[in-house]
Amino acid sequence: MTKLHELHELGQSTWLNYMRRAFIQSGGLRERLADGIQGVTANAAVFEETISNYDDYDKQIRAEVMAGTPTTRIQEALMVDDVQRAADLLHPIYESSEGLDGFASIELDPSLTDEQVCAVATARRLLTRIDRGNVMVEMPATRQGIAAMETLTADGVSLNITHIFSISVFERVAQAYIAGLETYFETRSVWRTAPTAVASFSLAPIDSAVDERLVAMNRSDLMGKTSIAMGKRLYARFQAIFSGPRWQQLASRGARVLRPKWTRITPYDSRYPVTLYADALIGPHTVLTFTPPALDAFLEHGSIAPTVGQDLAGATLHLLEIQKLGLDLEMLVEEVQQTHLDASDKRYQALIQAVIRRLYEETPRGGIKG
Repeated sequence: MTKLHELHELGQSTWLNYMRRAFIQSGGLRERLADGIQGVTANAAVFEETISNYDDYDKQIRAEVMAGTPTTRIQEALMVDDVQRAADLLHPIYESSEGLDGFASIELDPSLTDEQVCAVATARRLLTRIDRGNVMVEMPATRQGIAAMETLTADGVSLNITHIFSISVFERVAQAYIAGLETYFETRSVWRTAPTAVASFSLAPIDSAVDERLVAMNRSDLMGKTSIAMGKRLYARFQAIFSGPRWQQLASRGARVLRPKWTRITPYDSRYPVTLYADALIGPHTVLTFTPPALDAFLEHGSIAPTVGQDLAGATLHLLEIQKLGLDLEMLVEEVQQTHLDASDKRYQALIQAVIRRLYEETPRGGIKG
């Protein structure tokens, strides 16, 4: 038994933010599942780095070209293939958890999620192509993304809502999810397992932005605490939202709560312990998302205790102190969200360009042409 299995006994789910063809084919993913990983997310940055520096995808890229796949769609074919492979390995977890865990999560091209209708159509098309029941589509927590989430939830689609940096955005996501579930149950006389969703709340970027301002104010005593305080307050709101008569009516029909999913859990500041965020936000109905280095660090140094519900008063006082300093936290995290949305779009476009370079540029390896 590893520390991840001990976390599972506390109601904590543990996912991995890493997907690569060689990692799947070599047995690396199977090893992580044995360690206690219960889900996997894919991201464009890993694909771009792999395509640029390794030959994992050369054979499939060549095959897609021969099949006439448009160059700007080849990266989608690569991601679909990996997600299918990962989903198949995760399927036993999906079954044993009755559809709660065991998901492979795939990122959409951000340029296709700026408008609700396009976002919904893209998600539907991609899921049809993947053809696996234990796949989540990632949707950004923008105004259009949240609207798309409600529509897709009503369709029975499971979703990973990303780019959440504030409690208020989490609340809007939660209300859209509940509304989508109500439509789902109202419009289906016969249904299988209800869809589920996770709300990815990013931690390290918040402290990075806030701490920069605290340094200028000579308040180092408050550094490294804001994102954890927000996470604890978010969890309290989660508990409040997913209780009461409205939710209980849905739960009685098999609805599942929108679990907070803690992501970007490696502190940007090396002065903080690597497991700072993971240790502080452990609790039932939440998901910890590890990168491979963060997972190794937690397996070696992580703590096992239900911490996310502890010292809520202290978390509230910290956020009040931040407010007293004149920091507009809501405005700040909106800026952080936009920065990361822009970066996500650039990473995805970099992925497309990496495929093009792999096809057409001469490289020391001679490329993959011919």
